[in-house]
Amino acid sequence: MDALPLKDILFYITAIIMVAGALLTVTVKNVLHSAIALIGTFFSSAVLYFLLHAEFVGVAQVMVYIGGVVVFIVLAILLTSHLGEEALEASKRRKIIAAFFALLISVLAVMLLREISSVTPTETEDFASLASIGKRLLSTEDTGFILPFEAISLLLLISLIGAITIAYIPKEDKPAGDK
Repeated sequence: MDALPLKDILFYITAIIMVAGALLTVTVKNVLHSAIALIGTFFSSAVLYFLLHAEFVGVAQVMVYIGGVVVFIVLAILLTSHLGEEALEASKRRKIIAAFFALLISVLAVMLLREISSVTPTETEDFASLASIGKRLLSTEDTGFILPFEAISLLLLISLIGAITIAYIPKEDKPAGDK
């Protein structure tokens, strides 16, 4: 039997870490520990994207989910929760119902994965690379996204000007100590 390539070994290790992180996210009683496990899960999924040569999606995963959403969740937890309080215990009935639905969703996912036809790597090799996404974002062809890209940049510029206008304090309204 042939030895597994390094890429396959990395995939299986990352998948195991991702599943373990997801399980920790939903089973740990401490909310802060759950958020930290969620960071590990998101980071593992970013590693999987990098292994699939989808660099843009991997970087977006790290920046948007880990850098934005989860950090916001952690800060919200730290500012609003009482970390020393006891956690409520779920009833046995709820645990059984949750286990049933988890098993049902797992069976449905396996059935769906069996139905999906496999895509050869040559068909999607350059589809999600940074260069192809950049070309598509700035393309003026029918498949390009230059108009929405420019519309979003104008919307962000207008928002920035509006925020500066709202935050601006005229000199006559400033306190005497500020210059």
